[in-house]
Amino acid sequence: MGLGSYVFCEWASVQKEFPNFQRVFADLESRLITKCNLDWSPKTFNAGLALAPGVNNYGRTTILPALFKGNAGTQLVHWRQHLTSTGHQTLLTGAATGNTLPEDFKVGWIGLAFPDKQMNISEIKFQIGDRKYGRIDLEELRLYDKPAIVFEEGFIIDEETSFELYGYVEHADYQRIVPLGFTAFKIVDKVLGAPGAAIS
Repeated sequence: MGLGSYVFCEWASVQKEFPNFQRVFADLESRLITKCNLDWSPKTFNAGLALAPGVNNYGRTTILPALFKGNAGTQLVHWRQHLTSTGHQTLLTGAATGNTLPEDFKVGWIGLAFPDKQMNISEIKFQIGDRKYGRIDLEELRLYDKPAIVFEEGFIIDEETSFELYGYVEHADYQRIVPLGFTAFKIVDKVLGAPGAAIS
């Protein structure tokens, strides 16, 4: 599972026209729901209550920036970061101690979008827990209007598991690095705070 194969694509068109994307997304969602059902039993998932789950359910939402720390080592409130230096550096990590994803959250991660006109990152690599994944050159993404990298098999970033995304920054500037996928949350009160507020 999650061996690191990927495709470069136009984000707008892959969602509409690439049937494998829908299959991969559905497979990732199924795997994450199965994991949550096992780990968070007796809670279950009810798609009709995804954003406002009942007491016996867990919920689902987008990948929230507050689950991660950015390049500056601070918890994010949005995906736009100011990359102040060039070279190899950390781009995203889990927001909790030890660069882990906070407790009671699991992320289904299917790729990254780079919606800025300027692409300042030329290469990435990442690590989930103790599993390291190889370097990916991103320069081809400069050929696309709405560039994204989509994994051919999604990854589950489990609660209290470390996550690090590293990159080579070619130009110091602002850059949006947007993880694609979704988040499952066990306790609805943890996501009811003000938009942009920290998640503990």
